[in-house]
Amino acid sequence: MKGIKKLIISLLALVMVLGASVTAFAAGEGTIKIGNARNGQIYNAYRVFDFTAADEKMENGVYTLSAKFAGLESYTYKYKEGNEDKSVAMSTFFTVGDKGILNTNGLKSEADAILFGKAVLAYAKANDITSDAHKEAKAGEGAANDAEIELTLEGLEYGYYVLDSSLGSAVAVNTTHPVATLNEKNDVPSLDKKITGKANAKKEVIDTTGNNAQIGDTVYFEVVVDLKKGGTNYKIVDEMTKGLTFQGIDSVKDANGNVYPYEVVTTYRDEAKTDASGFEMSFAEPTEDVKVTVSYSAVVNANAEISSATNINKAYLVYGNTVTPTVETKTKTYPFVLKKVIIDTDTILAGAKFEVYRAVDGEQLKFTKVSDTEYKVNPDGDVTEIVTVETTPITINGLDAAAYVLVETEAPTGYNRITSTVKIGDKTYEHAQQVVVKEDSTVEAPTTEKVENSTGLLLPSTGGVGVYVFYIFGGILIAAGVAYFILRRMKNAD
Repeated sequence: MKGIKKLIISLLALVMVLGASVTAFAAGEGTIKIGNARNGQIYNAYRVFDFTAADEKMENGVYTLSAKFAGLESYTYKYKEGNEDKSVAMSTFFTVGDKGILNTNGLKSEADAILFGKAVLAYAKANDITSDAHKEAKAGEGAANDAEIELTLEGLEYGYYVLDSSLGSAVAVNTTHPVATLNEKNDVPSLDKKITGKANAKKEVIDTTGNNAQIGDTVYFEVVVDLKKGGTNYKIVDEMTKGLTFQGIDSVKDANGNVYPYEVVTTYRDEAKTDASGFEMSFAEPTEDVKVTVSYSAVVNANAEISSATNINKAYLVYGNTVTPTVETKTKTYPFVLKKVIIDTDTILAGAKFEVYRAVDGEQLKFTKVSDTEYKVNPDGDVTEIVTVETTPITINGLDAAAYVLVETEAPTGYNRITSTVKIGDKTYEHAQQVVVKEDSTVEAPTTEKVENSTGLLLPSTGGVGVYVFYIFGGILIAAGVAYFILRRMKNAD
């Protein structure tokens, strides 16, 4: 009795955060107050030892095992410390003597108290033992997850309690007072998310919260979570709107670059869930604080929203019985309007045909023809040429905010193809015009470019001034012919 009393008093003086559970003593019709309890967390109290007071002052007495923990003495707790498998028998901490009275001389240090608390919680979970008291910390509507409040557990029987929260606190308090007090000192887990790049792009990612892409591009994401030692029920939930299709997990690593163990609970794609795509990933209870980086990718698909609408990827971390704030990234894809006109006019020409190339890598785009005046980028499409029509410009949806090359493969009847040449790197495009889709291009106000055509060289009409050119030129030819004939006759006569 003296050993355990000295241990608890010393721990009270230190008010130390110990780890994955909380050990506390409550005497009499007791109360345990939890200072700095975190918003949204549920705190559970398990009475492991019953306390029988020897006098009214309750300063002396004996401890016996609580009925729910009758088998605890023979239990061996198995756990990991780093990568090493370890175990400890509960008889290391206490033994049961005559009349069930406990000898607790094995609880000699702060480290003993930490390990004992973890063992009790593991035993309770394995044997479906319910807590003697539990309560959720609520800081009021709109409060942050890390908001701190005081939480009170009341009406407790006398005894030695192990207190647990999903944040993994552990503090020991004095056994002789009817009100035991401890403080939550653990940080709330966190999640951050960013875009790290995309395929088919030769530029640095500057804005990691958003990017531009063409339909068919692969976008790479990264989620970083800070998992806290002893925290429970950790799970990343990542959801993408219908314009993004989850491709898979590329890696899950800790801060040292080592593979970190995880379980993918669910993966789903547009085929199975038309309104979303994404994954859920769970983690075991960490044995130490760890930062985990999850790298994965998604493809911008044919259902992508066109700017100014966005395609959103959002993620949050579930821990204990609450969640972190949601973090999201936005991916945009853009419209472009091609206006084929007579040179120096706004008169639209029909019948021109264009191939479209991505300037950054020379990729020829493929399309789905939505209508005579609208095409949408589709890497698996069977349309490779845009054909202009009368009166209405052509809209192309699903482009990156980037440079493209329009190559005119056929001009409207009676007109020449454009004569300009575009050279990008070592590649040259004939009958071509370079255009740039801007980031402010939207469905309501798209980037629009004119491609102008001129007519070919025509013969002058009958009766026009030009006809005399032909008369004169013809007369000269006839006179030259006659002179040649006469000179030849004269030569033959000689």
